[in-house]
Amino acid sequence: MHGFAEASGGWESRLETWEREYLAGLLEQVAMLLAADGSGPPNGLQDAHGAGDSRSEPRLGASAQDRAVLAALDFDPPGPGRSASSSLTAAPPALAPVIDALLPDASEDPEVALEMAGLTRSPLRALKQERLEAVMAELLEPTGVGGAVRIARGHEQKWLGALNDVRLVLAKRLDIDGPEAAEEAHAIAWEEAPENEDEDALWRRGIALSYDMLTWWQESLVTVLLYG
Repeated sequence: MHGFAEASGGWESRLETWEREYLAGLLEQVAMLLAADGSGPPNGLQDAHGAGDSRSEPRLGASAQDRAVLAALDFDPPGPGRSASSSLTAAPPALAPVIDALLPDASEDPEVALEMAGLTRSPLRALKQERLEAVMAELLEPTGVGGAVRIARGHEQKWLGALNDVRLVLAKRLDIDGPEAAEEAHAIAWEEAPENEDEDALWRRGIALSYDMLTWWQESLVTVLLYG
């Protein structure tokens, strides 16, 4: 994965095929969360992105290092055709707090918040879904030079917003509520896996790796926007 660099009319980043597909899978999971009403079970989301997902297959070009990272990211229980990113909604806690983080109340007053919810949540949901889908489309069919992922000038906020929504969901799943928790997640992401790692620990390490990967990529975009 390469950070963003300035290009003619925008910014570009060169990613491996599996990296683009994996990130697109994370974006898709968040879009599906937004499409849900927040009250149903997470299994429906897993089924929609599970065994039949063709994007989990094309990893033949991955290097040995890529495969090592993928082994850590594939934190679902082993099974044919499972996608790594489908585990975004595979474990507790309930999805309601995640939905609330993505679609926050417009007021701290409960009565006002309830009154405003019908006016604000639907447009906000539509906006977030639209930008997630736009970023997914570029990741799956990049338009930059030589197949690089391209952000056209003027679309930076759309990308930053979409990536931030995914990071928000991952942070909620990792219970990141401050710098210390973020550092702990970073340490978990890159520590050597124990020989007999249980499924919960493997799931958490995979989510932490995803969070770390996405954070670095988003920060590379912010850096090039600020400093060129």
